[in-house]
Amino acid sequence: MVDGEWIRQSVRNRVEFSDGSVERTGAQRIKRWVLFEGDREHVAISLLASVFAVLLVMGGVWPIEYQELLSETTVVQTVFNTLLSGTILLVSIVVSIAAVGISQELTSLGDQTRRLETTIDFQGRIEEEGTVEVSPARPGQFTAVVLRSIKDRADELQRLESGTSEGYREELDRLRSDIHENTEEVLRTLALVPNGSSDELLTGLNYDSSWQLYQSRRILTEYDDQLGAQEREIVEEIMDTLRTLMVCREYFKTLYYKLELSNLSTTLLTVSLPIIVFNTYVLLALDSGLFPTVTVLGYTPLSVFISLAYTISLAPYAVLTSYVFRAATVTKLTPEEGPFVLDEERTTAYDRNDAGS
Repeated sequence: MVDGEWIRQSVRNRVEFSDGSVERTGAQRIKRWVLFEGDREHVAISLLASVFAVLLVMGGVWPIEYQELLSETTVVQTVFNTLLSGTILLVSIVVSIAAVGISQELTSLGDQTRRLETTIDFQGRIEEEGTVEVSPARPGQFTAVVLRSIKDRADELQRLESGTSEGYREELDRLRSDIHENTEEVLRTLALVPNGSSDELLTGLNYDSSWQLYQSRRILTEYDDQLGAQEREIVEEIMDTLRTLMVCREYFKTLYYKLELSNLSTTLLTVSLPIIVFNTYVLLALDSGLFPTVTVLGYTPLSVFISLAYTISLAPYAVLTSYVFRAATVTKLTPEEGPFVLDEERTTAYDRNDAGS
């Protein structure tokens, strides 16, 4: 699971809500918890509790109409029959998707060998560049090594004395400042993540490598005639390391989605079987019609029972909703693919030219 205080640090500078504010108001904290921070089972339970509360309020506001509606046994049975069929269909679909994911792992020995060699060769790039003697095995530590390498190269580039223009220095300062800010944020996040947890897979997702790659390419192209051989080499090393970071980040995100799909399938199967049995019991209970007619505070046993049964029947859908919320949030926070910049707060040279025209 991906929960805890580290998430607040990791996405604080990237999460924006509809009002464009990131202040920690109560509503925003709740929204952040539902979409990203909260344990998925707890989020599902909260959604179900909200549904049950709404049904009880409806029964209290319009008690007569609500009781008449529930007295239509055929209609209520149809609703629960639909929920029962939907639960079975939902489980079938999710299990089928999980089976497709598992089938991708059932490959030949040659494919497994090539996959392993590709991963080892990828780690070897960091070793060949002299960044570290042995590439770390943990995703979080690997990300930290790559980011420290980028940060050190940026510092080294700024320390070089050259007769370059003021414009070059300004562009370089922007790049170095952004690298420092992003790196420190990710390293603070990693310090809060337990070793070996799946949380490590997401620690580098909010690092803005796309803009930094663009800025490095711009410096290399715009000021090529002003750069010395050593400066040009360092800029190229920063670009190569950023590409390495992009590749490993997308790979880690793929691993995260695989883990989330596995957790979703397990949780959904665990919840659905009792729900199917419970729905069958509800249908039999409604068919018998053996409910007392007493009323307490405007509520009858029939209204409370059906409201509770309906809420429980929605449990598989609440579980699916809670997982999709977080998967969609992760995708929304990391939409960049390669060198393209989608963050509206980022400015490029073309943006400045358009503003000045």
